[in-house]
Amino acid sequence: MEKIRAEGFAAVVIDILRASTTIITALANGAERVIPLTTLEEARARKEKEPDALLGGERNALPPPGFDLGNSPREYEPERVKGRTVILTTTNGTRACQAAVAAGAEVVVIGGFVNRRAVVEFCRSFPGPILLVCAGTRGRFSLEDSLYAGSVISGLGEGLQLSDGARACLTLYERWQGCDLAALVGGSTHGRRLADLGFGEDIRLAAAVDSHPVLPVYREGEIRLEPIGTPGF
Repeated sequence: MEKIRAEGFAAVVIDILRASTTIITALANGAERVIPLTTLEEARARKEKEPDALLGGERNALPPPGFDLGNSPREYEPERVKGRTVILTTTNGTRACQAAVAAGAEVVVIGGFVNRRAVVEFCRSFPGPILLVCAGTRGRFSLEDSLYAGSVISGLGEGLQLSDGARACLTLYERWQGCDLAALVGGSTHGRRLADLGFGEDIRLAAAVDSHPVLPVYREGEIRLEPIGTPGF
């Protein structure tokens, strides 16, 4: 991702399947913070420094050897994560977090269908431009991330200045609005792969709109919850 020329912009990091959904779920269920890291080596080194932290993540959708948790939101239940730090590394989503910072974002929030309304409210209140960062799947287009981006744009109403990519996401969302969201997400390339690996329930959780009305904010290397409605942070 190139550095954005606009100043004072916010970024919404989107990885519906599954990093965004997992991060939001972990924090909503009481995790103190999530530390997103790019590589397995970074994650394991951080675990050595913080042995009480939970080490979570995936490579090729499966938990790496020796990790406490994978990347399934089902694993991040309150009894497991409440009051804990989670060190997380994933194939797409955690990289997107760091890419948003490198692009120059003033504020980085984590978005998913599970906290859609909270993200829309944040975007409405933020005084500058908004960059929607679709993590995709290994750098390629993903249906589920683009659908979510379109849903956020739709929630912001009319009169927006949209890039071609944003307009395409909005058109995609409007085309499928009202359809079975879990079926749409599950029918995506990554959704089908997760189902084949036994993670079909993750798709249903990822498509549960507004099930976690929280706003995770990535700042200074870690993600914590920010009170909804805090103006301009």
